[in-house]
Amino acid sequence: MKRLPILLLLVLAATSSFALDTVTRGKRIGVLLTRERYEGAESAMSASIARYLREELGKSGFDAFDTKVTYDELSRNATTAADYYVEIAASDSTGGVPGGIGIGNSTVGVDISVVIAHVAAEVRLYDGRSLELVHRFELDKSRKGIAPTSISIGGSNLFAWIAIPITEVVQFRRAAHAVAREAAIQVAEYRQAD
Repeated sequence: MKRLPILLLLVLAATSSFALDTVTRGKRIGVLLTRERYEGAESAMSASIARYLREELGKSGFDAFDTKVTYDELSRNATTAADYYVEIAASDSTGGVPGGIGIGNSTVGVDISVVIAHVAAEVRLYDGRSLELVHRFELDKSRKGIAPTSISIGGSNLFAWIAIPITEVVQFRRAAHAVAREAAIQVAEYRQAD
């Protein structure tokens, strides 16, 4: 009878130790909002990278979610819901059309150009418990494509020319997605090394 409480205590201790899950540490990753000091194109590019980063982390088996707060807001509010937090700290994008050719006749014409988009971002990885910076990496990707950039319609008395900016937007999205894919790979590699 005296051994029953000891046996019961050992069974409860063993059962509770199996409840500790040390294998899935690092599976839940919160993607932080970009700080408000970035406006315009930089803010939009950071938001695109963050959206693609959540998708890429999800494809890699992580439980990635949008925190809807910045790092500063998270650090003031001590509650954490993730094993790691990722912040797109800065982003930059440049692009242009270095050359092209116009094809057409007297009534219809199309400009076909080489469109280049370059996206760079600084990505920071924070520990979810202490909110300390554990890894920082800078990524940049470029994408090139040949696409129609303008259309012209004309005649003897009328001429109209219309630019097609969507071709540049597509290249920027491709470059942002490539940066996010590389960031997800970097986060996965860091977690495996951790």
